[in-house]
Amino acid sequence: MIRSFRITRALLLSFVALTLFIAGCVAPVAAPETAPQAGEQAAEQAPEQGEDAAAEGELIPIAFGAIEGASQAYIPLLLEEKGIAAKYGLEVSIVPLSQVGQQWVGLRTGDFDISAGGFLDLLRQRQQDLQVKAIRGFIKFGNPIVATADKPYETLADLEGARFGTVSTAVLDWMVIRTAGVLAYDFDVETDAIPTTSSPPLITELMMNGELDAAWQFSDFTLAPLHAGTLKEITNVAALMEEAGLDPNAFYLTYHLTDQWASEHPEAVVKLIAAMDEAVELMMTDDSIWPELAAYSGVEDPELIPAFIEMQREAFDTEFSADKLEATQKLLDELIAVVGPEPIGVDTVDPAAFDFASAEAAKELRAQE
Repeated sequence: MIRSFRITRALLLSFVALTLFIAGCVAPVAAPETAPQAGEQAAEQAPEQGEDAAAEGELIPIAFGAIEGASQAYIPLLLEEKGIAAKYGLEVSIVPLSQVGQQWVGLRTGDFDISAGGFLDLLRQRQQDLQVKAIRGFIKFGNPIVATADKPYETLADLEGARFGTVSTAVLDWMVIRTAGVLAYDFDVETDAIPTTSSPPLITELMMNGELDAAWQFSDFTLAPLHAGTLKEITNVAALMEEAGLDPNAFYLTYHLTDQWASEHPEAVVKLIAAMDEAVELMMTDDSIWPELAAYSGVEDPELIPAFIEMQREAFDTEFSADKLEATQKLLDELIAVVGPEPIGVDTVDPAAFDFASAEAAKELRAQE
């Protein structure tokens, strides 16, 4: 059974402070010195995985910051429930978050050790001296652009003058839609349509009530209405990127580990990634785990489970390697060209922000099993 996790540290953050911080108005909290890449050292120190690694000593605690009910909690849930964490000598806990963006505050203050977020925010936060590195992919681009089934829209360019919903005009997906639309259709959804910002649940309601013509929406909120036929998918972010000549497998959302935890447990970094890889492999191959994960995310209709599994497996099928740096830099360059340098905030995809060495060492570790 998927069960609640203990909260290991208090997380009392005001909404006002969080909003100011995201806007860049709060001075960064002093961070620990940058830890070296852990891959080669940990690969040498990590024992072969056979019996439970806990037998070799005390479990090493690792706290995930994750929004409750969201897919970013699936990996830590499986690590604990399936005994994967203990196998690699780890003890997992989840610190629940309530809002997107809150993870960056918690990583600074030490409320948890690892959390997921966008690659662009990772680069921005590191520029503000947050000492973290990406260690693994979370999910890839793919959220849909939808409209009610009766709308005539077939491509993004058909939305000229349409009332177009989005959760924000500052999030990465929106900026990618703008950029890809300009490259593929010479159509900027921010200036050629009529953007309307709202919460994800309200966006769907506004479309159903005829107050929005179309919207970019999170996949979780479109699953049921797409299955029922009340909404239709016009396109999705990944398909739009392909039309624009951009790589949809460029970095999107990644898991970020604090340098402090990595420096305190250098031998455990590779084990952590290997454990996360094993959890994702389970998600890709074992249908039996999905009804409980779906229920955790509020999907309880048995008819929706197959579509839910397909949606999640597609999203979690990420590629995390140095091979994607060039594609991600190209994406960043095009974002700057369309959106402008100031809203983007960075101009270089810094390889030092990604711990590829540990990710490769984790694959080698699992190959020994």
